[in-house]
Amino acid sequence: MKKACFVATVIDFLSTFEKSDMDLLQSLGYEVHCASNLKNYTHPRYFQMVKDMGVTLHQIDFARNPLSKTNLGALKQLQALMEQEQFDIVHCHTPVGSVLGRLAAKRAKVPQVIYTVHGFHFFNGAPKKNWLIFYPIEKAMARKTDILITINNEDYERAKKHFHPKDLRRIYGVGIELSRFADCNCDRGKKREELGIRENETLLVSVGELDDDKNHILGIQAMKTLAPKGYRWVIAGTGHLKEMLTDAIRENHLENAVTLLGFRDDIPELLRAADMYVFPSWFEGVSVALMEAVAAKLPIACTEVRGNVDTVVTKESYFSPRSVDSMVAAVERINALSPEEKERMAETNWQNLQKFSLENVRKDMLEIYRAADRAAERGRK
Repeated sequence: MKKACFVATVIDFLSTFEKSDMDLLQSLGYEVHCASNLKNYTHPRYFQMVKDMGVTLHQIDFARNPLSKTNLGALKQLQALMEQEQFDIVHCHTPVGSVLGRLAAKRAKVPQVIYTVHGFHFFNGAPKKNWLIFYPIEKAMARKTDILITINNEDYERAKKHFHPKDLRRIYGVGIELSRFADCNCDRGKKREELGIRENETLLVSVGELDDDKNHILGIQAMKTLAPKGYRWVIAGTGHLKEMLTDAIRENHLENAVTLLGFRDDIPELLRAADMYVFPSWFEGVSVALMEAVAAKLPIACTEVRGNVDTVVTKESYFSPRSVDSMVAAVERINALSPEEKERMAETNWQNLQKFSLENVRKDMLEIYRAADRAAERGRK
Protein backbone atom coordinates (compact mmCIF):
# COMPACT_ATOMS: atom_id res chain seq x y z
CA MET A 1 0.00 0.00 0.00
CA LYS A 2 1.31 3.42 -0.97
CA LYS A 3 1.23 5.91 1.91
CA ALA A 4 0.95 9.69 2.13
CA CYS A 5 1.02 11.96 5.16
CA PHE A 6 -0.37 15.47 5.61
CA VAL A 7 1.47 17.59 8.16
CA ALA A 8 0.10 20.77 9.77
CA THR A 9 0.48 22.40 13.15
CA VAL A 10 -3.18 21.99 14.12
CA ILE A 11 -5.79 19.47 12.97
CA ASP A 12 -8.36 22.24 12.35
CA PHE A 13 -6.37 23.36 9.34
CA LEU A 14 -6.33 19.95 7.69
CA SER A 15 -9.97 19.19 8.45
CA THR A 16 -11.06 22.56 7.05
CA PHE A 17 -8.88 22.92 3.96
CA GLU A 18 -7.36 19.59 2.94
CA LYS A 19 -10.17 17.03 2.73
CA SER A 20 -10.27 17.35 -1.06
CA ASP A 21 -6.54 16.68 -1.36
CA MET A 22 -6.83 13.67 0.94
CA ASP A 23 -9.61 12.35 -1.27
CA LEU A 24 -7.46 12.80 -4.39
CA LEU A 25 -4.58 10.80 -2.93
CA GLN A 26 -6.97 8.08 -1.83
CA SER A 27 -8.25 7.93 -5.42
CA LEU A 28 -4.66 7.28 -6.52
CA GLY A 29 -4.45 4.29 -4.19
CA TYR A 30 -2.78 5.95 -1.21
CA GLU A 31 -3.37 5.19 2.44
CA VAL A 32 -3.64 8.69 3.95
CA HIS A 33 -2.34 9.79 7.34
CA CYS A 34 -2.40 13.14 9.17
CA ALA A 35 0.28 14.29 11.61
CA SER A 36 -0.88 17.23 13.68
CA ASN A 37 -1.69 18.50 17.14
CA LEU A 38 -5.00 16.76 17.80
CA LYS A 39 -5.58 18.18 21.27
CA ASN A 40 -7.10 21.50 20.24
CA TYR A 41 -9.82 21.80 17.64
CA THR A 42 -12.68 24.22 17.06
CA HIS A 43 -15.49 21.74 16.72
CA PRO A 44 -15.68 17.93 17.12
CA ARG A 45 -17.60 17.59 13.87
CA TYR A 46 -14.68 18.78 11.76
CA PHE A 47 -12.34 16.45 13.62
CA GLN A 48 -14.71 13.56 12.97
CA MET A 49 -15.05 14.33 9.26
CA VAL A 50 -11.38 13.47 8.70
CA LYS A 51 -11.70 10.24 10.65
CA ASP A 52 -14.79 9.31 8.65
CA MET A 53 -12.68 9.50 5.48
CA GLY A 54 -10.62 6.58 6.75
CA VAL A 55 -7.60 8.76 7.48
CA THR A 56 -5.16 7.65 10.19
CA LEU A 57 -4.44 10.41 12.72
CA HIS A 58 -1.21 10.86 14.66
CA GLN A 59 -0.66 13.19 17.63
CA ILE A 60 2.38 15.43 17.20
CA ASP A 61 3.08 17.91 19.98
CA PHE A 62 3.39 20.98 17.77
CA ALA A 63 3.42 24.46 19.31
CA ARG A 64 2.33 27.39 17.18
CA ASN A 65 5.18 29.50 18.53
CA PRO A 66 8.13 28.62 16.26
CA LEU A 67 10.58 29.33 19.10
CA SER A 68 8.95 26.92 21.54
CA LYS A 69 11.21 24.10 22.77
CA THR A 70 8.21 21.80 22.41
CA ASN A 71 8.84 21.79 18.68
CA LEU A 72 12.16 19.99 19.14
CA GLY A 73 10.21 17.07 20.55
CA ALA A 74 7.69 17.40 17.73
CA LEU A 75 10.49 17.06 15.18
CA LYS A 76 11.65 13.82 16.82
CA GLN A 77 8.09 12.50 16.88
CA LEU A 78 7.64 13.30 13.20
CA GLN A 79 10.90 11.68 12.14
CA ALA A 80 10.11 8.53 14.13
CA LEU A 81 6.63 8.38 12.57
CA MET A 82 7.97 8.79 9.04
CA GLU A 83 10.67 6.17 9.52
CA GLN A 84 8.11 3.76 10.94
CA GLU A 85 5.41 4.29 8.29
CA GLN A 86 7.73 4.70 5.29
CA PHE A 87 5.59 7.33 3.59
CA ASP A 88 5.95 7.82 -0.16
CA ILE A 89 4.62 11.39 -0.13
CA VAL A 90 4.57 13.97 2.66
CA HIS A 91 2.47 17.10 2.04
CA CYS A 92 3.25 19.94 4.48
CA HIS A 93 1.16 22.95 5.48
CA THR A 94 1.30 25.88 7.96
CA PRO A 95 4.57 27.63 8.95
CA VAL A 96 5.72 25.44 11.86
CA GLY A 97 4.29 22.22 10.46
CA SER A 98 5.90 22.78 7.09
CA VAL A 99 9.41 23.43 8.42
CA LEU A 100 9.42 20.51 10.85
CA GLY A 101 7.62 18.29 8.37
CA ARG A 102 10.16 18.89 5.61
CA LEU A 103 13.11 18.44 7.95
CA ALA A 104 11.72 15.17 9.27
CA ALA A 105 10.80 13.95 5.79
CA LYS A 106 14.27 14.51 4.40
CA ARG A 107 15.88 12.84 7.43
CA ALA A 108 13.54 9.88 6.97
CA LYS A 109 14.32 9.81 3.22
CA VAL A 110 10.73 10.30 2.08
CA PRO A 111 10.79 10.16 -1.75
CA GLN A 112 8.50 13.18 -2.37
CA VAL A 113 8.07 16.22 -0.14
CA ILE A 114 5.39 18.78 -1.07
CA TYR A 115 4.76 22.12 0.59
CA THR A 116 1.73 24.33 -0.03
CA VAL A 117 2.42 27.94 0.94
CA HIS A 118 -0.82 29.39 2.24
CA GLY A 119 0.86 32.78 2.50
CA PHE A 120 4.51 33.54 3.22
CA HIS A 121 4.90 35.53 6.45
CA PHE A 122 7.11 37.95 4.49
CA PHE A 123 5.18 39.99 1.93
CA ASN A 124 5.03 43.49 0.57
CA GLY A 125 4.47 45.69 3.61
CA ALA A 126 5.25 43.00 6.21
CA PRO A 127 7.20 43.94 9.37
CA LYS A 128 10.99 43.75 9.03
CA LYS A 129 11.17 41.04 11.68
CA ASN A 130 9.08 38.79 9.44
CA TRP A 131 11.62 39.19 6.66
CA LEU A 132 14.55 38.67 9.02
CA ILE A 133 13.10 35.50 10.57
CA PHE A 134 10.98 33.78 7.95
CA TYR A 135 12.59 34.70 4.62
CA PRO A 136 15.95 32.94 5.22
CA ILE A 137 14.18 29.91 6.71
CA GLU A 138 11.86 29.50 3.73
CA LYS A 139 14.69 30.09 1.25
CA ALA A 140 16.76 27.35 2.87
CA MET A 141 13.81 24.97 3.21
CA ALA A 142 12.88 25.39 -0.45
CA ARG A 143 15.94 23.30 -1.30
CA LYS A 144 14.43 20.47 0.76
CA THR A 145 11.15 20.71 -1.15
CA ASP A 146 10.39 18.62 -4.21
CA ILE A 147 7.21 20.50 -5.14
CA LEU A 148 6.51 24.00 -3.81
CA ILE A 149 2.91 25.14 -4.34
CA THR A 150 1.86 28.78 -4.04
CA ILE A 151 -1.73 30.08 -4.04
CA ASN A 152 -1.34 33.77 -4.85
CA ASN A 153 0.60 35.73 -7.45
CA GLU A 154 2.91 37.66 -5.10
CA ASP A 155 4.21 34.50 -3.41
CA TYR A 156 4.59 32.72 -6.76
CA GLU A 157 6.67 35.50 -8.30
CA ARG A 158 8.87 35.77 -5.21
CA ALA A 159 9.47 32.02 -5.06
CA LYS A 160 10.22 31.89 -8.79
CA LYS A 161 12.78 34.68 -8.50
CA HIS A 162 14.50 33.85 -5.22
CA PHE A 163 13.87 30.22 -4.22
CA HIS A 164 15.01 27.01 -5.84
CA PRO A 165 12.60 24.12 -5.26
CA LYS A 166 12.82 21.25 -7.71
CA ASP A 167 9.33 22.10 -8.98
CA LEU A 168 7.30 25.29 -8.46
CA ARG A 169 3.53 25.37 -9.06
CA ARG A 170 0.77 27.99 -8.81
CA ILE A 171 -2.77 26.93 -7.98
CA TYR A 172 -5.82 29.03 -7.14
CA GLY A 173 -6.41 28.52 -3.44
CA VAL A 174 -7.77 25.36 -1.86
CA GLY A 175 -10.92 25.26 -3.98
CA ILE A 176 -14.42 26.42 -3.20
CA GLU A 177 -17.83 24.90 -3.94
CA LEU A 178 -19.33 27.89 -5.70
CA SER A 179 -22.89 26.59 -5.90
CA ARG A 180 -23.13 26.10 -2.12
CA PHE A 181 -23.03 29.87 -1.68
CA ALA A 182 -24.50 31.18 -4.92
CA ASP A 183 -27.57 28.94 -4.67
CA CYS A 184 -28.35 29.38 -0.97
CA ASN A 185 -32.10 30.00 -0.78
CA CYS A 186 -32.61 30.53 2.94
CA ASP A 187 -35.18 33.01 4.21
CA ARG A 188 -33.14 36.25 4.27
CA GLY A 189 -35.68 38.10 6.38
CA LYS A 190 -35.92 35.36 8.95
CA LYS A 191 -32.13 35.14 9.30
CA ARG A 192 -31.85 38.91 9.75
CA GLU A 193 -34.59 38.78 12.36
CA GLU A 194 -32.69 36.00 14.14
CA LEU A 195 -29.62 38.26 14.20
CA GLY A 196 -31.63 41.20 15.51
CA ILE A 197 -31.23 43.30 12.34
CA ARG A 198 -34.00 45.78 11.52
CA GLU A 199 -35.25 46.24 7.97
CA ASN A 200 -33.68 49.70 7.58
CA GLU A 201 -30.26 48.68 8.96
CA THR A 202 -27.24 47.76 6.82
CA LEU A 203 -25.76 44.42 7.83
CA LEU A 204 -22.02 43.95 7.49
CA VAL A 205 -20.65 40.40 7.90
CA SER A 206 -17.14 39.05 8.50
CA VAL A 207 -15.95 35.47 8.92
CA GLY A 208 -12.55 34.63 10.35
CA GLU A 209 -10.46 33.71 13.33
CA LEU A 210 -10.30 36.30 16.11
CA ASP A 211 -6.59 36.98 15.88
CA ASP A 212 -4.20 39.83 15.13
CA ASP A 213 -3.96 39.05 11.41
CA LYS A 214 -7.67 39.61 10.80
CA ASN A 215 -7.41 43.17 12.21
CA HIS A 216 -10.95 43.27 13.64
CA ILE A 217 -9.95 46.14 15.91
CA LEU A 218 -9.84 48.42 12.87
CA GLY A 219 -13.44 47.53 12.12
CA ILE A 220 -14.52 48.21 15.70
CA GLN A 221 -12.95 51.67 15.47
CA ALA A 222 -14.69 52.23 12.13
CA MET A 223 -18.02 51.22 13.65
CA LYS A 224 -17.87 54.21 15.99
CA THR A 225 -18.59 56.27 12.87
CA LEU A 226 -20.77 53.76 11.03
CA ALA A 227 -23.05 52.58 13.84
CA PRO A 228 -24.91 55.90 14.27
CA LYS A 229 -25.68 55.75 10.52
CA GLY A 230 -27.52 52.44 10.82
CA TYR A 231 -24.75 49.95 10.17
CA ARG A 232 -24.52 46.68 12.13
CA TRP A 233 -21.57 44.27 12.04
CA VAL A 234 -21.56 40.57 12.93
CA ILE A 235 -18.36 38.50 13.06
CA ALA A 236 -18.41 34.70 12.86
CA GLY A 237 -15.36 32.98 14.32
CA THR A 238 -13.42 32.05 17.42
CA GLY A 239 -9.93 32.89 18.60
CA HIS A 240 -7.64 34.06 21.35
CA LEU A 241 -8.58 37.75 20.95
CA LYS A 242 -12.22 37.23 21.85
CA GLU A 243 -11.88 38.80 25.30
CA MET A 244 -9.88 41.78 24.02
CA LEU A 245 -12.36 42.46 21.21
CA THR A 246 -15.29 42.08 23.60
CA ASP A 247 -13.70 44.67 25.88
CA ALA A 248 -13.13 47.02 22.92
CA ILE A 249 -16.77 46.71 21.86
CA ARG A 250 -17.93 47.50 25.40
CA GLU A 251 -15.48 50.39 25.89
CA ASN A 252 -16.70 52.00 22.66
CA HIS A 253 -20.38 51.45 23.61
CA LEU A 254 -20.97 49.31 20.52
CA GLU A 255 -22.75 46.38 22.20
CA ASN A 256 -25.84 46.97 20.02
CA ALA A 257 -23.84 47.46 16.82
CA VAL A 258 -21.09 44.80 16.82
CA THR A 259 -21.71 41.14 17.66
CA LEU A 260 -19.18 38.32 18.01
CA LEU A 261 -21.17 35.28 16.91
CA GLY A 262 -18.55 32.65 17.79
CA PHE A 263 -18.38 29.41 15.82
CA ARG A 264 -21.10 29.12 13.16
CA ASP A 265 -22.02 26.37 10.74
CA ASP A 266 -24.54 28.50 8.81
CA ILE A 267 -22.12 30.70 6.85
CA PRO A 268 -24.06 30.55 3.54
CA GLU A 269 -27.17 31.74 5.40
CA LEU A 270 -25.27 34.55 7.14
CA LEU A 271 -23.93 35.74 3.79
CA ARG A 272 -27.40 35.57 2.30
CA ALA A 273 -28.67 37.84 5.09
CA ALA A 274 -25.86 40.40 4.66
CA ASP A 275 -25.78 43.62 2.68
CA MET A 276 -21.97 43.71 2.45
CA TYR A 277 -18.96 41.63 3.40
CA VAL A 278 -16.13 43.48 5.16
CA PHE A 279 -12.60 42.10 5.52
CA PRO A 280 -10.03 44.29 7.32
CA SER A 281 -7.20 41.71 7.44
CA TRP A 282 -3.54 42.68 7.40
CA PHE A 283 -2.63 39.98 4.90
CA GLU A 284 -3.93 36.78 3.37
CA GLY A 285 -2.68 33.85 1.35
CA VAL A 286 -5.96 33.44 -0.47
CA SER A 287 -8.87 33.66 1.95
CA VAL A 288 -11.54 30.97 1.77
CA ALA A 289 -13.90 33.20 3.77
CA LEU A 290 -13.47 36.02 1.26
CA MET A 291 -14.01 33.64 -1.67
CA GLU A 292 -17.21 32.41 -0.03
CA ALA A 293 -18.49 35.98 0.18
CA VAL A 294 -17.65 36.55 -3.49
CA ALA A 295 -19.38 33.26 -4.35
CA ALA A 296 -22.46 34.56 -2.50
CA LYS A 297 -22.33 37.58 -4.86
CA LEU A 298 -22.04 40.12 -2.07
CA PRO A 299 -20.54 43.59 -2.46
CA ILE A 300 -17.08 43.43 -0.86
CA ALA A 301 -15.09 45.95 1.18
CA CYS A 302 -11.63 44.55 1.85
CA THR A 303 -8.05 45.60 2.41
CA GLU A 304 -5.81 46.02 -0.62
CA VAL A 305 -3.31 43.35 0.41
CA ARG A 306 -1.78 40.18 -0.98
CA GLY A 307 -4.32 37.43 -1.46
CA ASN A 308 -7.32 39.74 -1.32
CA VAL A 309 -6.38 41.40 -4.62
CA ASP A 310 -6.13 37.95 -6.24
CA THR A 311 -9.77 37.29 -5.33
CA VAL A 312 -11.48 40.69 -5.40
CA VAL A 313 -10.65 42.68 -8.52
CA THR A 314 -13.07 45.60 -8.25
CA LYS A 315 -10.93 48.58 -7.24
CA GLU A 316 -13.73 50.38 -5.39
CA SER A 317 -13.69 47.52 -2.85
CA TYR A 318 -10.30 48.36 -1.38
CA PHE A 319 -9.28 50.20 1.78
CA SER A 320 -6.08 50.46 3.83
CA PRO A 321 -5.61 48.09 6.80
CA ARG A 322 -3.97 51.01 8.64
CA SER A 323 -6.71 53.61 8.23
CA VAL A 324 -10.07 53.78 9.98
CA ASP A 325 -11.13 56.63 7.68
CA SER A 326 -10.25 54.53 4.63
CA MET A 327 -12.43 51.67 5.83
CA VAL A 328 -15.34 53.96 6.66
CA ALA A 329 -15.08 55.61 3.24
CA ALA A 330 -15.03 52.26 1.42
CA VAL A 331 -18.08 50.92 3.27
CA GLU A 332 -20.07 54.10 2.69
CA ARG A 333 -18.94 54.37 -0.93
CA ILE A 334 -20.07 50.82 -1.72
CA ASN A 335 -23.32 51.13 0.19
CA ALA A 336 -24.17 54.29 -1.78
CA LEU A 337 -23.97 52.45 -5.12
CA SER A 338 -27.18 51.70 -6.95
CA PRO A 339 -28.48 48.11 -6.93
CA GLU A 340 -27.35 47.77 -10.55
CA GLU A 341 -23.83 48.97 -9.73
CA LYS A 342 -23.59 46.57 -6.78
CA GLU A 343 -24.74 43.76 -9.02
CA ARG A 344 -22.05 44.61 -11.62
CA MET A 345 -19.41 44.69 -8.88
CA ALA A 346 -20.49 41.29 -7.56
CA GLU A 347 -20.62 39.79 -11.07
CA THR A 348 -17.10 41.02 -11.94
CA ASN A 349 -15.69 39.38 -8.81
CA TRP A 350 -17.77 36.25 -9.45
CA GLN A 351 -16.31 35.83 -12.94
CA ASN A 352 -12.77 36.20 -11.55
CA LEU A 353 -13.60 33.55 -8.93
CA GLN A 354 -14.24 30.79 -11.45
CA LYS A 355 -10.57 29.77 -11.55
CA PHE A 356 -10.75 29.27 -7.76
CA SER A 357 -13.53 26.68 -8.04
CA LEU A 358 -13.06 23.33 -6.34
CA GLU A 359 -13.36 21.57 -9.68
CA ASN A 360 -10.54 23.62 -11.19
CA VAL A 361 -8.24 23.31 -8.17
CA ARG A 362 -8.83 19.54 -7.96
CA LYS A 363 -7.66 19.18 -11.58
CA ASP A 364 -4.45 21.07 -10.78
CA MET A 365 -3.82 19.11 -7.59
CA LEU A 366 -4.46 15.78 -9.31
CA GLU A 367 -1.80 16.65 -11.86
CA ILE A 368 0.63 17.55 -9.06
CA TYR A 369 -0.08 14.35 -7.13
CA ARG A 370 0.33 12.23 -10.25
CA ALA A 371 3.73 13.81 -10.86
CA ALA A 372 4.69 13.17 -7.22
CA ASP A 373 3.41 9.59 -7.47
CA ARG A 374 5.57 8.91 -10.54
CA ALA A 375 8.60 10.41 -8.83
CA ALA A 376 7.94 8.43 -5.65
CA GLU A 377 7.66 5.23 -7.69
CA ARG A 378 11.05 5.93 -9.24
CA GLY A 379 12.37 6.52 -5.74
CA ARG A 380 10.93 3.21 -4.52
CA LYS A 381 12.75 1.38 -7.31
